[in-house]
Amino acid sequence: MQRFFQTFSTQGKSISLEALLNAREERALLQQQLLAKHQQPLLSVTLTAVGEIKKSALLDYVFEKALEKLTALFDSLNVIPTEKILRPLETGHEAFFVLPMKSEELKRAMIELEDSMPLARLWDLDVLDVERGVLSRGELGFEPRACLVCSENAKNCARSRKHQASDIIAEMQYRAQAYYFAEQIGNLVYQALLQEAYLSPKPGLVDAITNGAHIDMNLQTFEKSAVVLRPFFVDFVVKGMVTADLPENQVLSHIRPMGVLAESAMFRAANNVNTHKGAIFSFGLICAAIGRIAQQSNLNPNTTLSNVKSICDLAAKFVIGLTKELENYPSDLPVTAGVRLYRQYGLTGARGEAENGFHQIQALLPIIDEYHQLEWEHRLLIALLHLMAKNPDTNVVHRGGLDALQFVQQSAIDLLQNQSLVLDKAKLTQALLKFDSACIVRNLSPGGSADLLALSIFFLFFRGN
Repeated sequence: MQRFFQTFSTQGKSISLEALLNAREERALLQQQLLAKHQQPLLSVTLTAVGEIKKSALLDYVFEKALEKLTALFDSLNVIPTEKILRPLETGHEAFFVLPMKSEELKRAMIELEDSMPLARLWDLDVLDVERGVLSRGELGFEPRACLVCSENAKNCARSRKHQASDIIAEMQYRAQAYYFAEQIGNLVYQALLQEAYLSPKPGLVDAITNGAHIDMNLQTFEKSAVVLRPFFVDFVVKGMVTADLPENQVLSHIRPMGVLAESAMFRAANNVNTHKGAIFSFGLICAAIGRIAQQSNLNPNTTLSNVKSICDLAAKFVIGLTKELENYPSDLPVTAGVRLYRQYGLTGARGEAENGFHQIQALLPIIDEYHQLEWEHRLLIALLHLMAKNPDTNVVHRGGLDALQFVQQSAIDLLQNQSLVLDKAKLTQALLKFDSACIVRNLSPGGSADLLALSIFFLFFRGN
């Protein structure tokens, strides 16, 4: 687990008070010049940086993340900066964005961003208006920013010097480490989604050889979708951290809105094709569970974090009673495929799998381990067959009914029973290509099994094998 954690250096050049005062004057002058030049609102970005060192590896990382989030926000708002200036100075990181939007709208967006996650407390996102100067949180009816250490009014703590610089820096380090950890988990999810997409041949599914039973998507569709979803999986981990003190049955209400945003981003990237809706649901829960465990252990890499069972069991606690929603589905809402399949066949799909603690994944991982002598992709093809043999895949039933599910499951079972074929990758590949053709003819795509395979790949990566 140590590979997911990073301690950032706080070493750097000590800056004199005179140099800091000069830098502040230069910043104020540049702000006024940009306002006068463009007659548009200005976003001025600086960092919380106590002590004599204003530029270090820690602060470089915090600044880099601020710029990433701002770039993503501007994209989501469909706003292109009129002018942008980045200055990672020894006297402190600075960035300036002149933006063609209303100053109050910009300030509200910055407040929302500042309050969105613990790391953002290290960013000072000041909005300057041509006529009104610096806009305050109070003007828009928001509470003052909380102190980094004690969560009281930050300005009061600063004036009274309530906290030692070492305590503040330690809190900054912790928040950076926490976000770095979340990034590593989000990147593993991204890699798992790509690995699942590239794995070939996969019966009925999009892979590097064919588009399976799909006419509306291809490998590039999945690549684009995975790219836009990666930041959301980071955010799911962070949300698991910030809700770590809440009862487990309250976590779902906090991550569901994020799932809706992730789905919207997926549909935009994939031309309104459902590439990863099931994966968003499953990985959202797993990422939040990992974030919660990490936070409760104070980012101790020697915790039960590597225990797949503990992660899956915790995710199940987030969704206790979720399948009841299928029974009590509101009559005024459009009937989804999942609701229809539950009413017709009693299938609970991804909801049921999550509520069951991802039992299929927990059962599959030891089976994959039994084939440790085989090469990586060979093991994954076998894993997919095991999933297809047992998974009551709602994607298959949606396309072809229970007869189609019986065909897919029995075909997978028949292949697995021929161990000489299973252990010979060339023979297995030929058999899977034939199975793929049969699924394409029947217009069947075991997408639910593909989502579970991606989750299995993630856990293999996560464990380190």
